[in-house]
Amino acid sequence: MRTSRFTILVILIVVMLVFLYKLNDYRAYRNQIPQGVSLAGIPMGGKWEAEAMELLAEAVSQPVKLNYLNQSLLLYPQDVGFQLKADEMLEEVNRLKAETSFWPGFADYLTSDEPQPVDIPLQASYDEQQLKDFLVSIAEEHDHPLQEPNANAATLAFVPGRPDQRLDIEASLPLVAGALNSAVVREVDLVVNLGPPPRVPGLWMMGQMIEGILADFPGFYSIYIKDLATGEEFADDADVAYAGMSILKIAIMMEAYRHLDGPPDVDTTKILTETMTLSGNFTANLLLRDTIGDSDAYQGVRRLNQTMKLIGLVNTFMATPYDEDVLPQHISTPANQRTDVSTNPDPFMQTTPQDMGRLLEMIYQCADGGGTLIAAYPDELTPDECQAMLEIMSENRIGELIEAGVPEGTPVAHKHGWVGDSHGDAGIVFTPGGDYVLCVYLYHTGWLEWEVSSPLMARISEATYKYFNR
Repeated sequence: MRTSRFTILVILIVVMLVFLYKLNDYRAYRNQIPQGVSLAGIPMGGKWEAEAMELLAEAVSQPVKLNYLNQSLLLYPQDVGFQLKADEMLEEVNRLKAETSFWPGFADYLTSDEPQPVDIPLQASYDEQQLKDFLVSIAEEHDHPLQEPNANAATLAFVPGRPDQRLDIEASLPLVAGALNSAVVREVDLVVNLGPPPRVPGLWMMGQMIEGILADFPGFYSIYIKDLATGEEFADDADVAYAGMSILKIAIMMEAYRHLDGPPDVDTTKILTETMTLSGNFTANLLLRDTIGDSDAYQGVRRLNQTMKLIGLVNTFMATPYDEDVLPQHISTPANQRTDVSTNPDPFMQTTPQDMGRLLEMIYQCADGGGTLIAAYPDELTPDECQAMLEIMSENRIGELIEAGVPEGTPVAHKHGWVGDSHGDAGIVFTPGGDYVLCVYLYHTGWLEWEVSSPLMARISEATYKYFNR
Protein backbone atom coordinates (compact mmCIF):
# COMPACT_ATOMS: atom_id res chain seq x y z
CA MET A 1 0.00 0.00 0.00
CA ARG A 2 2.83 2.29 0.96
CA THR A 3 4.66 1.39 -2.29
CA SER A 4 1.64 2.34 -4.38
CA ARG A 5 1.41 5.74 -2.71
CA PHE A 6 5.07 6.34 -3.32
CA THR A 7 4.70 5.43 -6.95
CA ILE A 8 1.76 7.79 -7.37
CA LEU A 9 3.74 10.55 -5.70
CA VAL A 10 6.65 10.04 -8.05
CA ILE A 11 4.36 10.11 -11.02
CA LEU A 12 2.73 13.32 -9.84
CA ILE A 13 6.12 14.93 -9.33
CA VAL A 14 7.26 13.92 -12.84
CA VAL A 15 4.05 15.19 -14.34
CA MET A 16 4.45 18.45 -12.46
CA LEU A 17 8.04 18.83 -13.64
CA VAL A 18 7.06 18.15 -17.25
CA PHE A 19 4.20 20.57 -16.88
CA LEU A 20 6.48 23.26 -15.51
CA TYR A 21 9.06 22.58 -18.25
CA LYS A 22 6.40 22.85 -20.98
CA LEU A 23 4.97 25.94 -19.30
CA ASN A 24 8.38 27.57 -19.30
CA ASP A 25 8.81 26.67 -22.99
CA TYR A 26 5.42 28.09 -23.75
CA ARG A 27 6.26 31.36 -22.03
CA ALA A 28 9.28 31.68 -24.37
CA TYR A 29 7.10 30.58 -27.29
CA ARG A 30 4.62 33.36 -26.42
CA ASN A 31 7.43 35.90 -26.79
CA GLN A 32 8.20 34.64 -30.31
CA ILE A 33 6.17 35.21 -33.46
CA PRO A 34 3.36 32.63 -33.48
CA GLN A 35 3.59 29.60 -35.70
CA GLY A 36 1.80 29.96 -39.05
CA VAL A 37 2.42 33.73 -39.20
CA SER A 38 4.08 35.22 -42.28
CA LEU A 39 5.26 38.78 -42.71
CA ALA A 40 4.75 40.05 -46.27
CA GLY A 41 4.80 36.46 -47.49
CA ILE A 42 7.88 35.31 -45.57
CA PRO A 43 7.19 32.57 -42.94
CA MET A 44 8.33 33.93 -39.57
CA GLY A 45 6.72 31.51 -37.09
CA GLY A 46 9.03 30.70 -34.17
CA LYS A 47 11.43 33.59 -34.82
CA TRP A 48 12.18 36.36 -32.38
CA GLU A 49 10.72 39.68 -33.38
CA ALA A 50 14.10 41.37 -33.88
CA GLU A 51 15.32 38.51 -36.05
CA ALA A 52 12.12 38.54 -38.10
CA MET A 53 12.23 42.28 -38.72
CA GLU A 54 15.88 42.07 -39.77
CA LEU A 55 15.04 39.38 -42.32
CA LEU A 56 12.08 41.40 -43.58
CA ALA A 57 14.10 44.61 -43.87
CA GLU A 58 16.76 42.82 -45.87
CA ALA A 59 14.16 41.34 -48.25
CA VAL A 60 12.38 44.61 -48.99
CA SER A 61 15.65 46.50 -49.46
CA GLN A 62 16.48 44.38 -52.52
CA PRO A 63 15.98 46.13 -55.89
CA VAL A 64 12.85 45.48 -57.90
CA LYS A 65 13.53 44.11 -61.38
CA LEU A 66 11.52 45.94 -64.03
CA ASN A 67 11.23 44.29 -67.44
CA TYR A 68 10.73 46.69 -70.33
CA LEU A 69 10.13 44.12 -73.08
CA ASN A 70 13.46 42.26 -73.28
CA GLN A 71 15.42 44.84 -71.27
CA SER A 72 15.77 44.55 -67.50
CA LEU A 73 16.13 47.57 -65.23
CA LEU A 74 16.55 47.85 -61.46
CA LEU A 75 14.54 50.04 -59.10
CA TYR A 76 16.25 50.51 -55.75
CA PRO A 77 13.66 51.15 -53.02
CA GLN A 78 15.67 53.99 -51.46
CA ASP A 79 15.46 55.87 -54.80
CA VAL A 80 11.72 56.34 -54.28
CA GLY A 81 11.86 57.07 -50.55
CA PHE A 82 10.80 53.56 -49.46
CA GLN A 83 10.40 53.16 -45.68
CA LEU A 84 9.50 49.95 -43.86
CA LYS A 85 6.97 50.51 -41.03
CA ALA A 86 8.37 47.89 -38.67
CA ASP A 87 6.58 49.12 -35.57
CA GLU A 88 3.18 48.88 -37.20
CA MET A 89 3.87 45.33 -38.30
CA LEU A 90 5.00 44.34 -34.81
CA GLU A 91 1.79 45.84 -33.43
CA GLU A 92 -0.15 43.53 -35.73
CA VAL A 93 1.92 40.57 -34.50
CA ASN A 94 1.17 41.45 -30.91
CA ARG A 95 -2.50 41.87 -31.71
CA LEU A 96 -2.52 38.32 -33.03
CA LYS A 97 -0.85 37.12 -29.84
CA ALA A 98 -3.43 38.93 -27.74
CA GLU A 99 -6.27 37.21 -29.55
CA THR A 100 -5.21 33.92 -27.99
CA SER A 101 -5.54 33.71 -24.17
CA PHE A 102 -2.66 32.24 -22.22
CA TRP A 103 -4.17 29.00 -21.03
CA PRO A 104 -6.14 28.08 -24.20
CA GLY A 105 -2.99 28.80 -26.11
CA PHE A 106 -1.02 26.59 -23.78
CA ALA A 107 -3.52 23.80 -24.34
CA ASP A 108 -3.07 24.14 -28.11
CA TYR A 109 0.69 24.16 -27.60
CA LEU A 110 0.54 20.93 -25.60
CA THR A 111 -1.67 19.19 -28.15
CA SER A 112 0.46 20.51 -31.08
CA ASP A 113 -2.58 21.68 -33.03
CA GLU A 114 -1.49 23.37 -36.27
CA PRO A 115 -2.57 27.03 -36.18
CA GLN A 116 -4.33 28.62 -39.15
CA PRO A 117 -1.79 30.39 -41.40
CA VAL A 118 -1.91 34.17 -41.21
CA ASP A 119 -0.01 36.62 -43.43
CA ILE A 120 0.52 40.15 -42.24
CA PRO A 121 0.79 42.47 -45.25
CA LEU A 122 3.81 44.68 -45.60
CA GLN A 123 3.45 48.04 -43.94
CA ALA A 124 5.61 50.58 -45.76
CA SER A 125 5.58 53.94 -47.48
CA TYR A 126 7.21 55.41 -50.58
CA ASP A 127 7.07 58.66 -52.52
CA GLU A 128 4.49 58.17 -55.26
CA GLN A 129 5.76 61.13 -57.27
CA GLN A 130 9.32 59.84 -57.17
CA LEU A 131 8.09 56.46 -58.40
CA LYS A 132 6.17 58.09 -61.24
CA ASP A 133 9.20 60.21 -62.14
CA PHE A 134 11.30 57.03 -62.25
CA LEU A 135 8.91 55.45 -64.74
CA VAL A 136 8.89 58.65 -66.78
CA SER A 137 12.70 58.47 -67.01
CA ILE A 138 12.42 54.87 -68.25
CA ALA A 139 9.95 55.96 -70.90
CA GLU A 140 12.20 58.80 -72.02
CA GLU A 141 15.12 56.40 -72.45
CA HIS A 142 13.42 53.38 -73.98
CA ASP A 143 10.28 54.56 -75.77
CA HIS A 144 10.67 55.28 -79.47
CA PRO A 145 8.51 55.89 -82.53
CA LEU A 146 8.18 53.49 -85.44
CA GLN A 147 11.54 53.02 -87.15
CA GLU A 148 11.53 51.36 -90.55
CA PRO A 149 14.52 49.25 -91.62
CA ASN A 150 17.10 51.31 -93.42
CA ALA A 151 20.45 51.07 -95.15
CA ASN A 152 23.42 53.28 -94.35
CA ALA A 153 25.56 53.82 -97.44
CA ALA A 154 28.35 55.44 -95.42
CA THR A 155 28.92 52.35 -93.27
CA LEU A 156 27.30 49.76 -95.56
CA ALA A 157 25.22 48.71 -92.56
CA PHE A 158 21.64 47.46 -92.64
CA VAL A 159 19.71 48.68 -89.61
CA PRO A 160 16.67 46.59 -88.61
CA GLY A 161 13.37 48.31 -87.99
CA ARG A 162 11.58 48.70 -84.64
CA PRO A 163 7.90 49.10 -83.89
CA ASP A 164 6.50 52.11 -82.07
CA GLN A 165 6.73 51.31 -78.35
CA ARG A 166 5.40 53.34 -75.43
CA LEU A 167 5.50 52.62 -71.71
CA ASP A 168 2.02 52.79 -70.21
CA ILE A 169 2.97 54.57 -67.00
CA GLU A 170 -0.49 54.62 -65.43
CA ALA A 171 -0.98 50.89 -65.98
CA SER A 172 2.54 50.07 -64.77
CA LEU A 173 2.41 52.14 -61.56
CA PRO A 174 0.23 49.76 -59.50
CA LEU A 175 2.29 46.75 -60.66
CA VAL A 176 5.54 48.35 -59.54
CA ALA A 177 3.95 49.49 -56.28
CA GLY A 178 2.82 45.93 -55.65
CA ALA A 179 6.37 44.64 -56.11
CA LEU A 180 7.75 47.31 -53.77
CA ASN A 181 5.24 46.16 -51.15
CA SER A 182 6.15 42.50 -51.53
CA ALA A 183 9.05 40.76 -49.87
CA VAL A 184 8.69 37.80 -52.23
CA VAL A 185 7.71 38.98 -55.72
CA ARG A 186 10.36 41.53 -56.73
CA GLU A 187 9.97 41.43 -60.50
CA VAL A 188 7.48 43.22 -62.75
CA ASP A 189 6.75 43.14 -66.47
CA LEU A 190 6.04 46.75 -67.32
CA VAL A 191 3.07 47.47 -69.58
CA VAL A 192 4.48 48.51 -72.96
CA ASN A 193 2.15 49.31 -75.84
CA LEU A 194 3.44 48.33 -79.28
CA GLY A 195 2.32 49.87 -82.55
CA PRO A 196 2.18 48.17 -85.96
CA PRO A 197 5.39 46.29 -86.86
CA PRO A 198 7.89 47.89 -89.24
CA ARG A 199 8.22 46.83 -92.83
CA VAL A 200 9.82 43.41 -93.23
CA PRO A 201 13.50 43.74 -94.27
CA GLY A 202 14.08 42.68 -97.85
CA LEU A 203 16.07 43.30 -100.98
CA TRP A 204 14.21 46.58 -101.33
CA MET A 205 16.71 47.88 -98.77
CA MET A 206 19.39 47.55 -101.44
CA GLY A 207 17.63 50.38 -103.26
CA GLN A 208 18.40 52.73 -100.36
CA MET A 209 21.95 51.44 -100.18
CA ILE A 210 22.70 51.74 -103.89
CA GLU A 211 21.11 55.17 -104.12
CA GLY A 212 23.48 56.32 -101.38
CA ILE A 213 26.56 54.67 -102.88
CA LEU A 214 25.91 56.11 -106.35
CA ALA A 215 24.60 59.48 -105.20
CA ASP A 216 27.57 61.29 -106.75
CA PHE A 217 27.93 59.10 -109.86
CA PRO A 218 27.41 61.44 -112.83
CA GLY A 219 26.15 58.74 -115.18
CA PHE A 220 23.37 56.16 -115.39
CA TYR A 221 23.30 52.82 -113.60
CA SER A 222 21.32 49.60 -113.59
CA ILE A 223 21.36 46.94 -110.89
CA TYR A 224 19.86 43.45 -110.75
CA ILE A 225 20.02 41.22 -107.66
CA LYS A 226 18.37 37.82 -107.17
CA ASP A 227 18.20 35.77 -103.99
CA LEU A 228 18.72 32.25 -105.33
CA ALA A 229 17.24 30.66 -102.20
CA THR A 230 13.97 32.61 -101.97
CA GLY A 231 13.54 33.95 -105.50
CA GLU A 232 13.25 37.54 -104.23
CA GLU A 233 14.72 40.00 -106.69
CA PHE A 234 15.70 43.64 -106.80
CA ALA A 235 15.77 45.47 -110.12
CA ASP A 236 16.74 49.11 -110.55
CA ASP A 237 16.44 50.07 -114.25
CA ALA A 238 17.53 46.50 -114.95
CA ASP A 239 15.47 46.32 -118.17
CA VAL A 240 17.46 49.07 -119.92
CA ALA A 241 19.41 48.05 -123.04
CA TYR A 242 23.20 48.04 -122.71
CA ALA A 243 26.05 47.04 -124.97
CA GLY A 244 26.53 43.30 -124.76
CA MET A 245 30.27 43.69 -124.14
CA SER A 246 32.11 40.58 -123.03
CA ILE A 247 29.37 39.78 -120.53
CA LEU A 248 27.39 38.36 -123.46
CA LYS A 249 29.96 35.56 -123.57
CA ILE A 250 27.98 33.92 -120.77
CA ALA A 251 25.28 33.25 -123.38
CA ILE A 252 27.87 32.04 -125.92
CA MET A 253 29.32 29.62 -123.35
CA MET A 254 25.88 28.24 -122.49
CA GLU A 255 24.97 27.83 -126.18
CA ALA A 256 28.28 26.11 -126.87
CA TYR A 257 27.63 23.53 -124.16
CA ARG A 258 24.15 22.99 -125.58
CA HIS A 259 25.66 22.03 -128.94
CA LEU A 260 28.33 19.74 -127.52
CA ASP A 261 27.59 16.03 -127.75
CA GLY A 262 29.57 15.27 -124.65
CA PRO A 263 32.26 16.74 -122.40
CA PRO A 264 34.42 19.23 -124.30
CA ASP A 265 37.75 17.97 -125.58
CA VAL A 266 41.03 19.57 -124.58
CA ASP A 267 40.99 22.17 -127.36
CA THR A 268 37.36 23.17 -126.77
CA THR A 269 37.95 23.38 -123.02
CA LYS A 270 40.87 25.73 -123.66
CA ILE A 271 38.75 27.90 -125.97
CA LEU A 272 35.90 28.04 -123.43
CA THR A 273 38.29 28.93 -120.61
CA GLU A 274 40.07 31.66 -122.59
CA THR A 275 36.74 33.12 -123.65
CA MET A 276 35.47 33.38 -120.09
CA THR A 277 38.69 34.23 -118.22
CA LEU A 278 40.75 36.15 -120.77
CA SER A 279 37.72 37.67 -122.47
CA GLY A 280 38.96 36.59 -125.85
CA ASN A 281 36.84 37.88 -128.76
CA PHE A 282 38.66 35.57 -131.15
CA THR A 283 37.92 32.48 -129.05
CA ALA A 284 34.30 33.58 -128.62
CA ASN A 285 33.99 33.73 -132.41
CA LEU A 286 35.53 30.26 -132.64
CA LEU A 287 32.77 28.94 -130.39
CA LEU A 288 30.14 30.70 -132.52
CA ARG A 289 31.63 29.28 -135.69
CA ASP A 290 32.84 25.80 -134.87
CA THR A 291 30.85 24.64 -131.83
CA ILE A 292 27.53 26.41 -132.38
CA GLY A 293 27.34 27.35 -136.07
CA ASP A 294 28.62 24.30 -137.99
CA SER A 295 31.59 26.28 -139.43
CA ASP A 296 29.51 29.46 -139.88
CA ALA A 297 29.86 32.12 -137.20
CA TYR A 298 26.77 33.95 -138.42
CA GLN A 299 24.81 30.72 -138.17
CA GLY A 300 26.09 30.52 -134.59
CA VAL A 301 24.79 34.03 -133.97
CA ARG A 302 21.35 33.14 -135.32
CA ARG A 303 21.16 30.00 -133.18
CA LEU A 304 22.20 31.98 -130.12
CA ASN A 305 19.44 34.52 -130.75
CA GLN A 306 16.85 31.78 -131.19
CA THR A 307 17.82 30.26 -127.87
CA MET A 308 17.64 33.62 -126.09
CA LYS A 309 14.09 34.14 -127.35
CA LEU A 310 13.05 30.61 -126.46
CA ILE A 311 14.14 30.96 -122.86
CA GLY A 312 12.54 34.40 -122.54
CA LEU A 313 15.58 36.70 -122.76
CA VAL A 314 14.04 38.86 -125.46
CA ASN A 315 16.38 41.80 -125.00
CA THR A 316 19.56 39.81 -125.62
CA PHE A 317 20.98 39.36 -129.13
CA MET A 318 24.03 39.43 -131.37
CA ALA A 319 23.75 40.89 -134.87
CA THR A 320 27.27 39.77 -135.79
CA PRO A 321 30.19 37.93 -134.25
CA TYR A 322 32.68 40.04 -132.30
CA ASP A 323 34.77 42.73 -134.07
CA GLU A 324 32.70 42.93 -137.24
CA ASP A 325 32.45 46.31 -138.99
CA VAL A 326 29.33 45.85 -141.07
CA LEU A 327 25.91 45.67 -139.45
CA PRO A 328 23.70 43.42 -141.60
CA GLN A 329 20.46 44.41 -139.85
CA HIS A 330 19.11 46.46 -137.00
CA ILE A 331 17.52 44.29 -134.33
CA SER A 332 14.72 45.83 -132.29
CA THR A 333 13.92 44.75 -128.72
CA PRO A 334 11.54 46.07 -126.07
CA ALA A 335 14.56 47.47 -124.23
CA ASN A 336 16.15 49.38 -127.11
CA GLN A 337 12.83 50.79 -128.23
CA ARG A 338 12.45 52.79 -125.04
CA THR A 339 12.57 56.55 -125.52
CA ASP A 340 12.80 57.60 -121.87
CA VAL A 341 16.40 56.48 -121.36
CA SER A 342 19.34 55.37 -123.48
CA THR A 343 22.83 54.06 -122.73
CA ASN A 344 23.89 54.24 -126.40
CA PRO A 345 23.78 50.43 -126.66
CA ASP A 346 26.00 48.72 -129.19
CA PRO A 347 23.85 47.92 -132.26
CA PHE A 348 25.97 44.79 -132.91
CA MET A 349 25.13 43.10 -129.61
CA GLN A 350 22.92 44.02 -126.67
CA THR A 351 21.43 42.73 -123.44
CA THR A 352 20.01 44.01 -120.17
CA PRO A 353 21.24 43.43 -116.62
CA GLN A 354 18.02 41.57 -115.93
CA ASP A 355 18.50 39.21 -118.89
CA MET A 356 22.05 38.37 -117.84
CA GLY A 357 20.95 37.92 -114.23
CA ARG A 358 18.19 35.52 -115.22
CA LEU A 359 20.53 33.59 -117.49
CA LEU A 360 22.93 33.15 -114.57
CA GLU A 361 20.01 31.98 -112.44
CA MET A 362 19.05 29.45 -115.13
CA ILE A 363 22.60 28.06 -115.18
CA TYR A 364 22.61 27.85 -111.37
CA GLN A 365 19.27 26.00 -111.35
CA CYS A 366 20.41 23.74 -114.18
CA ALA A 367 23.48 22.75 -112.17
CA ASP A 368 21.05 21.64 -109.46
CA GLY A 369 19.02 19.60 -111.93
CA GLY A 370 16.11 21.94 -112.63
CA GLY A 371 15.03 25.27 -114.03
CA THR A 372 14.33 26.72 -117.47
CA LEU A 373 17.36 25.34 -119.34
CA ILE A 374 16.67 21.73 -118.35
CA ALA A 375 13.00 22.20 -119.21
CA ALA A 376 13.77 23.77 -122.62
CA TYR A 377 16.62 21.42 -123.55
CA PRO A 378 16.23 18.20 -121.57
CA ASP A 379 18.30 16.22 -124.07
CA GLU A 380 20.91 18.88 -124.77
CA LEU A 381 21.99 20.25 -121.40
CA THR A 382 22.88 18.36 -118.23
CA PRO A 383 23.50 19.43 -114.62
CA ASP A 384 27.16 18.45 -115.01
CA GLU A 385 27.52 20.78 -117.99
CA CYS A 386 25.94 23.66 -116.11
CA GLN A 387 28.18 22.97 -113.14
CA ALA A 388 31.14 23.10 -115.52
CA MET A 389 29.95 26.54 -116.69
CA LEU A 390 29.94 27.80 -113.10
CA GLU A 391 33.41 26.42 -112.53
CA ILE A 392 34.79 28.09 -115.66
CA MET A 393 33.28 31.44 -114.65
CA SER A 394 34.75 31.00 -111.16
CA GLU A 395 38.22 30.91 -112.75
CA ASN A 396 37.70 34.47 -114.00
CA ARG A 397 39.75 36.21 -111.30
CA ILE A 398 40.53 39.87 -111.75
CA GLY A 399 40.46 41.10 -108.15
CA GLU A 400 38.19 44.02 -108.98
CA LEU A 401 34.51 44.80 -109.55
CA ILE A 402 32.29 42.18 -107.83
CA GLU A 403 35.31 40.18 -106.61
CA ALA A 404 36.77 43.19 -104.80
CA GLY A 405 33.66 43.56 -102.65
CA VAL A 406 33.58 40.09 -101.08
CA PRO A 407 35.88 38.45 -98.53
CA GLU A 408 38.94 36.72 -99.92
CA GLY A 409 38.18 33.14 -100.89
CA THR A 410 34.49 33.76 -101.62
CA PRO A 411 33.58 31.91 -104.85
CA VAL A 412 32.35 34.27 -107.57
CA ALA A 413 31.23 32.86 -110.94
CA HIS A 414 31.14 35.96 -113.12
CA LYS A 415 31.90 37.66 -116.40
CA HIS A 416 32.84 41.31 -116.69
CA GLY A 417 33.04 43.56 -119.70
CA TRP A 418 33.54 47.11 -120.81
CA VAL A 419 33.47 49.46 -123.76
CA GLY A 420 34.27 53.18 -123.75
CA ASP A 421 31.08 54.43 -122.13
CA SER A 422 29.78 51.28 -120.37
CA HIS A 423 31.26 48.93 -117.78
CA GLY A 424 29.58 45.94 -116.22
CA ASP A 425 29.96 42.77 -114.20
CA ALA A 426 27.47 39.93 -113.84
CA GLY A 427 27.94 36.97 -111.57
CA ILE A 428 26.81 34.51 -108.94
CA VAL A 429 28.27 34.93 -105.46
CA PHE A 430 28.35 31.87 -103.20
CA THR A 431 28.19 32.85 -99.51
CA PRO A 432 27.39 31.33 -96.10
CA GLY A 433 24.30 33.56 -95.89
CA GLY A 434 22.95 32.47 -99.26
CA ASP A 435 23.88 32.46 -102.93
CA TYR A 436 22.80 35.36 -105.08
CA VAL A 437 23.03 36.89 -108.54
CA LEU A 438 24.50 40.37 -108.84
CA CYS A 439 24.62 42.36 -112.09
CA VAL A 440 25.95 45.92 -112.09
CA TYR A 441 26.09 48.11 -115.21
CA LEU A 442 27.35 51.70 -115.29
CA TYR A 443 27.14 54.14 -118.19
CA HIS A 444 28.60 57.60 -118.74
CA THR A 445 28.13 59.57 -121.93
CA GLY A 446 31.28 59.60 -124.02
CA TRP A 447 33.72 57.89 -121.68
CA LEU A 448 33.59 56.10 -118.33
CA GLU A 449 36.78 56.04 -116.28
CA TRP A 450 37.78 52.66 -114.83
CA GLU A 451 39.01 54.43 -111.68
CA VAL A 452 35.43 55.61 -111.20
CA SER A 453 33.47 52.48 -112.11
CA SER A 454 35.59 49.76 -110.50
CA PRO A 455 35.49 51.08 -106.87
CA LEU A 456 31.76 51.82 -107.15
CA MET A 457 31.00 48.28 -108.33
CA ALA A 458 33.19 46.86 -105.56
CA ARG A 459 31.29 48.90 -102.97
CA ILE A 460 27.93 47.76 -104.32
CA SER A 461 29.23 44.19 -104.21
CA GLU A 462 30.40 44.64 -100.61
CA ALA A 463 27.02 46.06 -99.60
CA THR A 464 25.21 43.16 -101.26
CA TYR A 465 27.43 40.63 -99.52
CA LYS A 466 26.72 42.31 -96.17
CA TYR A 467 22.99 42.23 -96.87
CA PHE A 468 23.03 38.48 -97.37
CA ASN A 469 25.41 37.90 -94.46
CA ARG A 470 24.18 40.53 -92.01
